[in-house]
Amino acid sequence: MALTFDDGPGPMTERILDILAAHGARATFFVLGRNVAEAPWTQPPGDAARARALVERMVRGGHVVGNHTFSHAKPDRWLELGDDVGRCDAVLAELGVAAAPVRLPYGIRLPERTVRTEIGTTRAAALDPRVAVLASLGRTHVHWTSDFDDWTLAPGDGPALAARMLQHVEEMASLGLDAVLDLHDGGTGSGFGYTRMATADALDPFLAEIVRRGYGMFVVPREEAKPT
Repeated sequence: MALTFDDGPGPMTERILDILAAHGARATFFVLGRNVAEAPWTQPPGDAARARALVERMVRGGHVVGNHTFSHAKPDRWLELGDDVGRCDAVLAELGVAAAPVRLPYGIRLPERTVRTEIGTTRAAALDPRVAVLASLGRTHVHWTSDFDDWTLAPGDGPALAARMLQHVEEMASLGLDAVLDLHDGGTGSGFGYTRMATADALDPFLAEIVRRGYGMFVVPREEAKPT
């Protein structure tokens, strides 16, 4: 299984890095350029040095640092995606991170549109136009096998979240598939704020149980095997 975290850095990122280090685990952090360059989540807001230090710690810890765009714009602003990815690339490049993998805000969506048929019109799902934008940039989207909506959880929901994460890993294993878990170590400044207490609380018991059950871990994107 693989752990991924979106929307960071944030108030819980340092604790999450501590827990990962204690278990010898690596993860992929899809960071928001705004949360690094402007650091609105810090107290007082704007401590960019603290945010940059967290990204540098991710790199030192062997984690993969990904691009979650600069502003976390909604899918209907797809024409702005290229610039938004580029702005985040620039922030990460200043920290020595190049060719970062991309995860689209909100993941890949299938918007509906009206199409004409021989007998009238109908509603049909269309491919997320941001996929084409990424293709034009020579980039791909790194998805997940489950998103746990941990950004909506209350501080006391950690144990329940850990149980749901374990259940998902087991369900994927029963299908002969690996699990890629989508969690959040920060926020976008919406009504849910930036703190992800339940996520941090779930991580330690989850990793302990993963080890006990003998599951292996990898990071996404998977490291390509070198040719012999």
